[in-house]
Amino acid sequence: MKAIFRVMLKVILAGLLAGSLAGRAADASANGAVTNAPSPKRGGILRLALPTDVSALDPALAFDTVAEPFLMLLYEGLVEYDDGTGLLPSLAADWTLSADRRTYTFHLRPGARFSNGRALAAADFVYTLERTLNPKTASPTESYFEGIAGAKAFRAGQAPHVRGLRAPQSDTLVIELEQPDPTFLFILALPGALVVPREAVERYGSEFTAHPVGTGPYVLTQWRRAFNMRFARNPLYRRADRQNLDGVEVMVGGDQALHLMMFERGELDLADATVAPGIPVPDIFRIQRSPRWRNLIETMQAGATEFLSLNTEMPPFDNLKVRQAMNYAINKEKLVRLEHGTVTTADGILPATMPGFNPHLKSYPYDPAKARQLLAGAGYPHGFSFQLWYLAEAPTVPAAIENDLEQVGIKAELKPASFAPLLDSEERRKTVQCSAGGWSQDYPDPSDFLDVMFNGNRITDEGCQNTSFYNNPAVNQLLTEAATCPDPARRLGLYQAAEQAVVTDAPYVPLVHPRLFALHQPWLHGVHLHPVLYLRFERWWLDR
Repeated sequence: MKAIFRVMLKVILAGLLAGSLAGRAADASANGAVTNAPSPKRGGILRLALPTDVSALDPALAFDTVAEPFLMLLYEGLVEYDDGTGLLPSLAADWTLSADRRTYTFHLRPGARFSNGRALAAADFVYTLERTLNPKTASPTESYFEGIAGAKAFRAGQAPHVRGLRAPQSDTLVIELEQPDPTFLFILALPGALVVPREAVERYGSEFTAHPVGTGPYVLTQWRRAFNMRFARNPLYRRADRQNLDGVEVMVGGDQALHLMMFERGELDLADATVAPGIPVPDIFRIQRSPRWRNLIETMQAGATEFLSLNTEMPPFDNLKVRQAMNYAINKEKLVRLEHGTVTTADGILPATMPGFNPHLKSYPYDPAKARQLLAGAGYPHGFSFQLWYLAEAPTVPAAIENDLEQVGIKAELKPASFAPLLDSEERRKTVQCSAGGWSQDYPDPSDFLDVMFNGNRITDEGCQNTSFYNNPAVNQLLTEAATCPDPARRLGLYQAAEQAVVTDAPYVPLVHPRLFALHQPWLHGVHLHPVLYLRFERWWLDR
């Protein structure tokens, strides 16, 4: 998703939506009595609320965990996640992998149709992936697919098509990679690989995001920007078990406090559909103690990290000592107290739920005196001023950081922004000095954090997931070697070495790892948090 500003977020401090499955699922009556899970029923409108609009409903453009659950209503890909971190066939009936581990051959399921009525064909996947890779699309996911043979030449304008994408028959898709990639099937579950039809994209152009056409279980029937969205069943969809809901209605606007009040009055089925942590922090203890609600909370430890991103191409953060001073200056334990224990401190980039997590990582303790010493050595004995961008709906942590930095002479000018402008700006080169954001796993592999966020070879002028624009050739080499290493133990060791080098270079200030909560009504069933996708609206059903 996801980028936390995946994301899938990618995700900002108020939008982390992925992690490792550690919660329980409970269906309960309004007075808190646990009941046996009933059989799914068909019917009813799911009522949700978002504080701000989704960034896009075009899978080539939306790469955050706020938009991703809505993408899953509209689109499908070759593969999909099971209830955990395993992958299942979706539009692909099956696939094979060549002996050299470079060529995948997918056979499509018969009968799938786009919501405009046209039958799905293998050529639609060729078009979809080339569209995602096309620089004119400015897709934030394009770098994930550059391992396809010929993708880089295509992006550079040296070839009209990607030679590693072929559709020899209408039901057969061949994808050839430049080199083996143990994460490629996970990459095919990302939004950029969700299939779209050429004729609809060409018809609507930049407005395709408001007129989405996919093969998913629902269709968009209304989107009034900054006001509401409505989804209804796709009559051409082939699986009734993904269409238990008659539709989905989304109110856009208001904060989590308003959404919780509406929820407790029975006007919403989920307390907040961005869910970070899903319940307003001041209300968490009350809700947890409430006989009415305590058995209706889903919770999990997120596979995510919140941080400050320091743009290494812009002064003063092009100076190593300044970046290290920023790390020493921030009191992370204070952030834990401010968030009422819904987060834990982060020393590095990888969360504890991620393979390759290093408990012995050498990081930065809170040490204001050391921060002031480094600033003096960098030529800033009296500090400096800079602009800190953050999500307007999540001001608490940036305000606390502002106070910590002031103690060492650094003046942070807080710049609130709504979700889409913040995402767009921080991913554009030499635009944002520093932003408060985060990253949640798109798939359960350390490459999803380290290679995407810190490989200098992936830097682009726009839509860049490396928001610090960090480029260390030694780190690039470690990440490149790890990407194809056949030895799992050595591979994780290479990622640990890369993470330690990144932490030493300090392009980020790791802050906290969140724990997420979802509060739902007793009549809403199937709300089991997913370790990668987090919310899966198409799997839910109502029994009012």
